[in-house]
Amino acid sequence: MRRDLSLLTGRVHDLLVVGGGVHGAALAWDAALRGLTVAVMERDDFGAATSANSLRIAHGGLRYLARGDVRRMRESIGERSRLMRIAPELVVPLPVMVPTHGRGTGSRLSMRAALALNDLGSPGRNRGLDGAHRIPAGRVLSRAEAVRLFPPLATTGLTGAALWHDARIRSPERLTLSFVRSAAERGAAPANYVRVERVLTEAGMVRGVEAVDRRTGRSLVVRARATVVAAGCWTDALVDRAAARTRAAGPARQALALNLMVGRSLSGVAVGVRSPSGPADDPVIGGHRYLFLAPQEGATLLGTWYAVDDGTDSPALAERGAEALRAEFNTACPGLDLEAEDVSRVQVGWMPLKAGLEPGRADALADRPRIREYGADGLRHLYSVEGVKYTTARGVAEQVLDRIVREVGLRAQGCRTAETHLTGAYHVPAGDPRLSARIREAVREEMALSLADIIFRRTGIGEPPGPSLEALDEAARLAGEELGWDDTARQAEIDDVLRQAGGPAATRRVVTG
Repeated sequence: MRRDLSLLTGRVHDLLVVGGGVHGAALAWDAALRGLTVAVMERDDFGAATSANSLRIAHGGLRYLARGDVRRMRESIGERSRLMRIAPELVVPLPVMVPTHGRGTGSRLSMRAALALNDLGSPGRNRGLDGAHRIPAGRVLSRAEAVRLFPPLATTGLTGAALWHDARIRSPERLTLSFVRSAAERGAAPANYVRVERVLTEAGMVRGVEAVDRRTGRSLVVRARATVVAAGCWTDALVDRAAARTRAAGPARQALALNLMVGRSLSGVAVGVRSPSGPADDPVIGGHRYLFLAPQEGATLLGTWYAVDDGTDSPALAERGAEALRAEFNTACPGLDLEAEDVSRVQVGWMPLKAGLEPGRADALADRPRIREYGADGLRHLYSVEGVKYTTARGVAEQVLDRIVREVGLRAQGCRTAETHLTGAYHVPAGDPRLSARIREAVREEMALSLADIIFRRTGIGEPPGPSLEALDEAARLAGEELGWDDTARQAEIDDVLRQAGGPAATRRVVTG
């Protein structure tokens, strides 16, 4: 997978994917595996924005069971299993524990029934999985067992806990890249750091885009029979520009989602506890949402805090959210005693809101992916997709491709992404003997153009508590030999990584401009 922009031009692709997050990457992989010619472009690096900023949990469907949404429960369980099948080194089982209290829906009896229904509704969850990836049946723990697994629960008046298994995504950035790399091996033409300037139309039909290589400033034209925009929170702006329209004022369409990384292990299992915040302080969820601690290698992710995008300066909003989320965890689990200096990184992404496009409060998180076609706007064969869950991106891509193939009349095979192993779906942390070779491979075969690309999205060097200066120096030396950096350029790359790896004062954010 080499960055060769000539592969984008000089031909008409069956499909052009604009956006290299997990949904765009999964679309490119699905299209390539079906035998279509496909190009995929990302304005920054693959998987660098919202796809990288998650709790790293491939959720099953237990939360949907509480709403009576059995279809979504089974869909989520199925996609969790498929991710473990196609990327077993990156997606592994994760025990999850939620305390039980008193009577009602949070009682031991109620949770025992929910776990039984969850298991009954997922008889095929272990199909094709080896022993290390099998999901066991859920069970209810005694109070003593729950406190042993997570001592801070001792002061919360619990009666026990429900324990089940979801899956942990060891590196969502690497998993996203694996979709892109797999697509490239099947003939796709991917390129990072390419920004779309305008959509090209002829007689009401979208024929491709005009874009700019952000590394050189060179313009290029990419033509395709169908174009799909999978650009997350930037999707509406790009489509509006293509349709030459100004969107009327209306409800906010997205929310900021914020997680905290603590640079030490707080628990061996993921733990969910209720937030003490009511509707006034938690308007997106409506109050008393579940907070989760998600264990990582030597660290813990805490999430999630939400705020409606009201035009507030993003860094200032992130600072406020980081403090609010830390306070919520300290109140919900008094034994944690988290201090501001315990936070090694603040992660920010953007999530779509209902915004009047589906039933429910306009400022609540969207429940379902949005798949749209713009023929009524004079933009035939232009599509967009906005996903709501990393876990289900592969399945959403399958739905989108089925529709495009049918409506555009493309000659394509059936979807095979549920069973086909991904290329490059491995995890290489600092200290791994393969690391030097992987750094060179990242530059030569995976389009890494900066040290940050390598540290955060090609290897595990950037995992908390953060890269050591020795590891950064060595990675910069190896990358610099491949990319021709002098001493000044090498130091600038190191400084940029240190800024991105910082705590609240150097928040790792999604850039919106």
